[in-house]
Amino acid sequence: MLIEIALVIMLVAVILGPILHLIGGQRSKSDVLKQLEHRQKITEAVEGFVLATGRLPCPAIDKNGTESRSTEACLQREGWLPSATLHTGGLPTPWRIAVATLDQAGEPAENALLTGKPFEQLSPQQLSEIIFAPITANHGLGTGPLPAIHLCEQIAGQNLPANTSPGCGTHTLISPSAVWVAYPVVADMESNINLNRFQQFFINPVDPLSNPVWISYERMNWLWMKRGSLDNPPPQEN
Repeated sequence: MLIEIALVIMLVAVILGPILHLIGGQRSKSDVLKQLEHRQKITEAVEGFVLATGRLPCPAIDKNGTESRSTEACLQREGWLPSATLHTGGLPTPWRIAVATLDQAGEPAENALLTGKPFEQLSPQQLSEIIFAPITANHGLGTGPLPAIHLCEQIAGQNLPANTSPGCGTHTLISPSAVWVAYPVVADMESNINLNRFQQFFINPVDPLSNPVWISYERMNWLWMKRGSLDNPPPQEN
């Protein structure tokens, strides 16, 4: 009798093992797909905001709050996603954001990303020279007039650089010109590699649920150009 019971248990384990593994894989896949939807929702909201206002949204002080802003500058460069301002309510995971600083570029450049009329302060060429200065031959990465937000791919086993240091350290540089980054605050603290960072953020290839979404300067400039074309549509032919 005991042998028969043992055989039944072994048979159930053999049958249920792959099924449970499949269910776990499906749940993981479903979580990743939902996170991709959330990332897309945030990206579309930010790009729509730039098209409508000409500037990047500032971080919020309170979770799911409105952006914290004073005239032409953010009151803080790192904080919560301003869900109330971007109308991105309903996200199950809280997100934090960081905005690139142009402070070291000096006036009038320092608020060019945060003003509704950036080209009244700088021409596109001037702003491009400032943004791309850190990767020119004349400046080491992160030592130019703009220590832009750097996006990095995490390499397993390598220590993360200090969160106050520009650059990727021993990790792989993906983009040196991110100007706006949002990242999810996941429940697993080990996955929060981007928590409290503001000059460099990391993509973890083995943990897509914790990866950030970002707007590059190239994309920002394209949105500015598109916004200009929307403000000045070509004349209609009769």
